[in-house]
Amino acid sequence: MMVRILFLYFISIFPFNIMAKDVNLVPDSFEVPVKIVLPKYSFLKVNPDYSKLDYEALMSAKEFIRKELSSEWPSDNFTLKENTASLVGDLDTFNKRANFTFHIFNSDQSKLIGCFYISNGSEEEYDASVFIWVSKEYLFTPLFIEIKGDIKNWITEYWPLKNVDYSLNKTYKSLKQDK
Repeated sequence: MMVRILFLYFISIFPFNIMAKDVNLVPDSFEVPVKIVLPKYSFLKVNPDYSKLDYEALMSAKEFIRKELSSEWPSDNFTLKENTASLVGDLDTFNKRANFTFHIFNSDQSKLIGCFYISNGSEEEYDASVFIWVSKEYLFTPLFIEIKGDIKNWITEYWPLKNVDYSLNKTYKSLKQDK
C-alpha cells in the first residue's frame, strides 16, 4: 500500500515522462505501433504537433485526472507551452521505449478525444501501468467504456506485457467497466 501511495505522490509531482526508468519497457524485438485505426477512433503515437488539441481536451478533463491520480496535475494555471514541453518529453520516452503515450482521436482524426499512457508498473508485481483519460464530454459515456475496453484488449493481445495494472483509473473499477 505504501508503494502505491508513494507512486501516486510522485505521479502528481512529475509528468509521466519524468518517471521513465533507464530501461526499455518492451524488448528491442517488439515493434512498437505508432497508429491503430478502429471504427470509431484511432490511437496515434504522441506528437507535440497536436499540443493545442491535446491541451483543450486535457484541461476539460483536469478534474477527472486530478481525482483519478489523487494529484493537482494539471493545475488551473497549466499552459499550452507547458503542455507542449510535456508532450516533447512523452515523445522522447516513447522513442527511447521507456514509456508510451498515445493520443486518442475520433475516426476522421479531426478531434482529440483523450490520451493514454503505458508506463512502468506502479508496483513491483506489474510489468506496466496504464492510465487513460478522455475529454469531459466523453466522461461516463458508452464511448469512454468502449475505449477503455479496446485499449485493454489491444494491450493484452498485442503487447509483450503479462501483468498490467489498470487501477490508476479508479472510476473504471467503480463503474464495473472491466470486461
